[in-house]
Amino acid sequence: MYPFRKDIARTREKSDGFLDKELHVELVINQFRMLILFLLALLDLLSGYFEQISLISSLSDYRASVAFLILLPFMIALHVLTTKGKYRFWIKYITQAVDLMLVFLIALPVVVSNNPNILLTKLEFTLIISFLIIFLNTLSILRISPRSIIYTGLIALTLNATLYILQDQFIMIGIYTSVFIIILSIFNGWVTNFILDYFTTNHKLSEAYDDLKNAHEQIQQKNAEITRKSNQIETQVNSLEDVHKDLMDSLMYAQKIQVALINHEEVVAPHVHDHFVMFKPREHVSGDFYWASWTGSKLIMTVADCTGHGVPGAFMTMLGSSYLNEIVNKEGITEPDQVLNHLRDSIIDALHQKGKIYETRDGMDMAVVQIDTLRGILKFSGANNSLCYIPNHHHEQEPRIYEFKGDRMPISFHYKMHPFSILETTYSKGDRFYLYTDGYIDQFGGPKGKKFKLVPFKRMLLEHHNKTMSEQRNILEKTMQDWLRDKYQQIDDITVLGFQV
Repeated sequence: MYPFRKDIARTREKSDGFLDKELHVELVINQFRMLILFLLALLDLLSGYFEQISLISSLSDYRASVAFLILLPFMIALHVLTTKGKYRFWIKYITQAVDLMLVFLIALPVVVSNNPNILLTKLEFTLIISFLIIFLNTLSILRISPRSIIYTGLIALTLNATLYILQDQFIMIGIYTSVFIIILSIFNGWVTNFILDYFTTNHKLSEAYDDLKNAHEQIQQKNAEITRKSNQIETQVNSLEDVHKDLMDSLMYAQKIQVALINHEEVVAPHVHDHFVMFKPREHVSGDFYWASWTGSKLIMTVADCTGHGVPGAFMTMLGSSYLNEIVNKEGITEPDQVLNHLRDSIIDALHQKGKIYETRDGMDMAVVQIDTLRGILKFSGANNSLCYIPNHHHEQEPRIYEFKGDRMPISFHYKMHPFSILETTYSKGDRFYLYTDGYIDQFGGPKGKKFKLVPFKRMLLEHHNKTMSEQRNILEKTMQDWLRDKYQQIDDITVLGFQV
């Protein structure tokens, strides 16, 4: 027999889709069965009145009407079950056996009779019955069941062979019809497998389509949610952009205010030969500042680095500038060490620093220079900041740079505080001085990402000290730009003040 696909056959009868199709097929076949039996019973009744249409008269007690009446309850019950959806898969095996046995029983009286009263020969009649059996066997394909085809084929083969054996000879036509039943059963099995493959594939495609449909709905829901969240994010971004714009506008305005407050060009320029200021905040506002004041014959200049940068550092610069104005311009204190001492006291008092362990150490580092233009004396005091000095000695072939270091304590509360020291020296015309914060020398960059450091900074000042102050500022800016190389970010505010007496 044809090698039916067992995996399909085993799962086929459990599928609701197959049972629905079998129910519909069984309902149609049952209706057709009722019609055929009814017509045969009607012809059987009419044969009693019209002898020329008598079909079977070999046995006086055999009537098609009797078979109709016997099978009528069965057919009605089957009709009720199928119409109410109470069909079960095993019903098809009963109906197939009944149909084949009914044809066999109709033919049996003629086959076993020695002198059947029919218009055809016994062999011709048997051949017609064989075709009916083959036809019923072919109908099994409608059940779309390999088991049903095997079951019906075996019954049809057995009944067909029996019809020819009962005639005391199994002639060639019996063999032919039996072989035809076998071939037809194999063909039915092949068609059934094809239909099952199609149905199974279609069922899988339907399930896949349902899955895709559900996935599509879920994706649509996700897209709707994403769109909603995207709208929320867009709204938030727009809000942040507005806030950022307002913040930037505020910072730009604060920058203008800070530059205006710390710009002392009109104070410094009249009292020195030349000078420059390199002022590069890390952010829009700076934690560095420079300050100057002219009192009598003395020019006071400072460069300071406050704690932090940006807005917090800018607040400290405002505080430092205000106190310097108070100390120098109002109180008249011009000595650099006294300026630092008074400024430290003011910062400690303003920030309520008590020296506690968890207390903030906000303050500033500062270098203060006093130039007494009448006496030609320069005084310096520093809080963690230094002063670089390049004398103008024309007779020396190689100029030198000197560093005057400040005290190692800040302008804030410190664990060891003592009065700031002061350095006093004379100066000559053409001497150059430089005040700076640690932003320049601590900046990371270069080919190895290291700090710039103090020694290269002093070497650069010494190398270009003979140039104008404006040119020196340009060199400092260009050197720092090359040091960063668009690869490193500025990490701190940078301030360098240079002047030539």
